[in-house]
Amino acid sequence: MKNSANQIKEFLYPGKIKGFRIDFERENGKALCFLLIAGLVISLISFLFNITRASGFPAGTRTLEYLIFFSMSVALLIGYRKELIKDGTVTLYVWICLLLVWSLFMTSGERKDYPSYLFFFFILTLPLLIRDAWGNILILTLVFSVAFIFVDCNIKESSTFALDMVHLSVCVSAALYLSQRMIHERITFMENSYTATDKADHDALTGVYNRRGGEHLISNYVANGVTGAFMLVDIDNFKHINDHYGHAAGDATLKQIAACLQENFRETDVVMRMGGDEFIVYAVGMADLNHVVSRLESTKASLHKIKPDPAGSGYVSASIGCVINLGSYPDYDTLSAAADRLLYLVKEEGKDNFKCSAIEYKPE
Repeated sequence: MKNSANQIKEFLYPGKIKGFRIDFERENGKALCFLLIAGLVISLISFLFNITRASGFPAGTRTLEYLIFFSMSVALLIGYRKELIKDGTVTLYVWICLLLVWSLFMTSGERKDYPSYLFFFFILTLPLLIRDAWGNILILTLVFSVAFIFVDCNIKESSTFALDMVHLSVCVSAALYLSQRMIHERITFMENSYTATDKADHDALTGVYNRRGGEHLISNYVANGVTGAFMLVDIDNFKHINDHYGHAAGDATLKQIAACLQENFRETDVVMRMGGDEFIVYAVGMADLNHVVSRLESTKASLHKIKPDPAGSGYVSASIGCVINLGSYPDYDTLSAAADRLLYLVKEEGKDNFKCSAIEYKPE
């Protein structure tokens, strides 16, 4: 019984939507802009049509409706474009509710023997524009359907009311089904897209970022002035490991090295395999020299615990060139070149060590 309740809850309010909330918010913002622009165009055309038909400035409640609708559309569009309105999804719900309320008023003013096509059009199309949990769309649709039934029952003739109920049932069923299908397909598409992007940005062997994914992230950090410690890690004598223990042992060692680097740094830090036996770490926000040196010491000790041959006495060591970026480095290449110079000095002095610099970058 509990399992069935969880299945119903997941169907109405799928938990996966939380992972794509930002994407859905962006799409709802686009739908809001579309509705607002469409509202501007329709209200303007209708107003001009009334002026032409009346041979002058038309008076009456309908003209006032067009002016209010036009003014609200302009205000909301400017507010959203200038980011005065932060939540596009909530604003989209509010705007859709206003349109549905307006269509109910239009229904009450129609002839008693005339079906309410405007409300049916809104109830069929508007829920399709929202990217949100299907349960929320269900509630929106049912609430306004009940309101419509109440209004229609008290205004329309019995034969027209019966026809409206048939139209309403068809439109509501179609709208809810299409909304559910579109949301499900959108979630599936996003999952596949994120999975493909994740695979393209990560090293197949070790699971850390590959050069494509890692360089992109670090470049963005550097370009936006995000401080951090850039570490160029070169595994010492890795060719010896492959030659003496085999490529399978070499691959296993690379996996352990990547895991070691991930354990010694945070989830927010970028750990990247450049290819072969070279790794790069960008410790985001780590700008204190003593802290960085302490972290490098612990990383060095952790690497020494990795043994290519469990039965042997050999261990893994690395030469590391580290540059602390305090925001002065202009780009990734400049930062990488500075770390590479320090790495070269470590190798000249015998490997299995590190050099760290916190000197600000100065253009030559």
